[in-house]
Amino acid sequence: MGKRLLDYYDTFMAEELPFLRNRCKGKLSDQACQDVAQEAFMRVSRKAAAEELGPDVKLGAYLRTTSWNLAVDALRAQKRTEPMDDPARVAAPDPRGEEVDPLKEWVQPAIESMPPSRRRMVVQLQSRGLDDTQIAKALDIAPARLQRDRYAAVSELRSKLRAFIRDGHRKKTRRAKKDR
Repeated sequence: MGKRLLDYYDTFMAEELPFLRNRCKGKLSDQACQDVAQEAFMRVSRKAAAEELGPDVKLGAYLRTTSWNLAVDALRAQKRTEPMDDPARVAAPDPRGEEVDPLKEWVQPAIESMPPSRRRMVVQLQSRGLDDTQIAKALDIAPARLQRDRYAAVSELRSKLRAFIRDGHRKKTRRAKKDR
């Protein structure tokens, strides 16, 4: 198996790099694609050396699957590390050509539309930049109560602002909606 694998290295690298470039649609650099392909080859080589692969394993398909799984992991890691503090991401461009501050345009009005309650006070204070200890002290409540109130308030705001939340950042619901 090891000899067969080593003989397949040049063919695999020649085929895999264009495959990854095409499949990732330019989201991974050429160097990243090469790193992914080499890492896939190394992992499969280790499995072959440990005799974890059966004699009837199709090396090309096994290498391709390993390589693609590693590429998906790399794309996910890349997506997680994209800078979120970029002003262009925070202030969405307004169709009228003006910058829009989401906090002022959407979040503050949604908070103001909440019924007067401790939950409303919690999110108002949090939106002003106060931390948990400051909010708990200002409202004279226990930290555990603060967390429950904030969770309920944020859930309420999330449902009101659902149209403004990007698809990848929407919270998935586990419950199915009932027919009524």
